[in-house]
Amino acid sequence: MKSTGPTLARPRKGAEVEYQEFLKLVQQRRSIRAFTADPVSDEMVDQVIEAGRWAPSGTNTQPWEFVVVRDQEMKDRLAGFVKAVMYLAHEVELTRPEDLQWPSAARPVSDPGWKDAPVLIVVCGDQRTKKSYPLFAQLTRRDSIFASSLASAFLYMVLAAKSLGLGSHWASATSHPLVMPLIMEALGIPDDFFIYDTMALGHPAIQPKPRVVRAREDMTHHERYDQAKYRTDAQIREFIVSLRK
Repeated sequence: MKSTGPTLARPRKGAEVEYQEFLKLVQQRRSIRAFTADPVSDEMVDQVIEAGRWAPSGTNTQPWEFVVVRDQEMKDRLAGFVKAVMYLAHEVELTRPEDLQWPSAARPVSDPGWKDAPVLIVVCGDQRTKKSYPLFAQLTRRDSIFASSLASAFLYMVLAAKSLGLGSHWASATSHPLVMPLIMEALGIPDDFFIYDTMALGHPAIQPKPRVVRAREDMTHHERYDQAKYRTDAQIREFIVSLRK
């Protein structure tokens, strides 16, 4: 009997509904910079971390460690480290053309909005796990696999938070090279670890505006890159300026 090749799996009943729910979750996720004083339960924190635990990682190294911070005095201290660097960031931002300035960096320095979030989750990576990567990757990819692994965990956590009705903020300034050593010392994080970023977690106090998202057809290419879709430098600048508005 002649083989007809592998049989394609049929879509599972209800899969389309599940995808639409997932897409809705992705579309509604926004960075939250102001939180209410309502507490976040330990169970919710565990659920967010559980999602991150299952993220993909290079050679399945699972390099992540999660430091949960609830103590307000410690949160204030971490925010203070970031605020000290923000003064320099502010001065640097003002050297750019006004229409390209990032609004929050161009404004006078204030306390980071995430410091009053009920929970901070500092996402760290154990750099020793990079030894698991194929040697060629270690020599040529530098830290890209390691960073991508941690980014995957963070993204899973962000989506999990949204699914629980929580708001989250990607506090990337905590990984600044002038800030990271201070936070690591304050939290007792081992020297061979690396802070990827910090998630502020809580109940949203505001409803952010909808995101500006490029059209799918403008960024999708079939078989080869479509040169007709190449954006000029002027178009890129115009797009960046539109984001500032």
